[in-house]
Amino acid sequence: MSPKKGKLKFNSTEESPLGSGNNTSSVAAFSQTLHPITKANCTICHGVNQAPLHAVDDAQQAHDAVVNAGKVNMSNPGQSRMVLKLINENHNCGTNCASWAAQMETAITTWNSMLANNGNNNGDDEPNRTADSPPLITILDPNNNMDNGTLVLDPESGSLVAPMVAGVDGEIDFIHVPDNGANLANNDATAGIGYINFNSTISDNYKVYGFVDAPGNGDNSFHIKIDNGAYNEWHITETEGFEWRELTNTANQNPVSIFLPAGNGHIFEVRQREDGTKISQVVVTNDPNVDLNAVSTAVIGTLTYDLSMHLNQNIQFQIDVQEFDDFSYKFSNPRMLTNGANVYVKDIKIYINRNWNAQHSTYTVVDKIVTPADSSLSPHSMIVLKDLGPQFDLVGFSFEILTVQ
Repeated sequence: MSPKKGKLKFNSTEESPLGSGNNTSSVAAFSQTLHPITKANCTICHGVNQAPLHAVDDAQQAHDAVVNAGKVNMSNPGQSRMVLKLINENHNCGTNCASWAAQMETAITTWNSMLANNGNNNGDDEPNRTADSPPLITILDPNNNMDNGTLVLDPESGSLVAPMVAGVDGEIDFIHVPDNGANLANNDATAGIGYINFNSTISDNYKVYGFVDAPGNGDNSFHIKIDNGAYNEWHITETEGFEWRELTNTANQNPVSIFLPAGNGHIFEVRQREDGTKISQVVVTNDPNVDLNAVSTAVIGTLTYDLSMHLNQNIQFQIDVQEFDDFSYKFSNPRMLTNGANVYVKDIKIYINRNWNAQHSTYTVVDKIVTPADSSLSPHSMIVLKDLGPQFDLVGFSFEILTVQ
């Protein structure tokens, strides 16, 4: 059974584009700040067919590509992936990496400032405003941060170089190069690649494990490396569906141990060898007794808000939350526990530390009468940027209309 139950997909529901719909202010700000930079420097790849398509001419499409992929961090623009990719990886920037990174950071900072001056508020004047949650760390298992020598990496949330693409098999997310019979050397410039940035808190020797689908000879190998180390030619023992396998090197499957110093900015690289091989999750650990299924299961918490003071009835609003990556949370399955009543709900806004960000607009389109038989408010998930981190972030909601029918 997959250890990724409920990790990123919720009953295969579609994610609504973050920042689309009525989020015109964010798109307009993006079109005046970051978009001109991406169109000037990134069009050859990210304006044609390489995700994310943040350099296409259409500002809405480019905006959604940036935000949906978590490429900007409005709380700390210098930690945005688009900035770090230039600083840490010298991504297609030649000798101009530092200059381009500075331009990117300035553009994201300006974008955020424009949003702050265009309608962001704390919701205190909203008549239907919930109380704030406790810090999210109390809802989510603190061990999910994995600061004890075990790190869980999700390749599909990293940066992908075509023909490496993301895919879904039921509830399992993965990356792969579609099977076309190729077998590439580790220096082949046409190889698909996945880059995952991560941090470590303990200097030690680590083992690496992958949750992989290696269906047969010819579809069961990758090139793997961390930071500037040598590539490991990982020949994977064939699997039946997705199974855990330990990273080895060469066709002899020699054991691999990788020393990692404590610090930020490590890069895990998954590089195409035999296309058709799939990888869903990576565990990097110094624990010889690690329980892979336990550490790889994402922790999902539920926030519950009492609406009795607004509706004079015992009615609750609930929504699920989990950490999506280092920069963001994922909210899903908003619903009403109506205690037999019908409730009209319209325009839900989310507040992080009493601030609403216009990018977080997925649930502003909600306009529904919820009944005891149909408690769901939306089938979509929403990516929300972190502010201070789960130890400190408080979450509240407001409703433009909230009435019992």
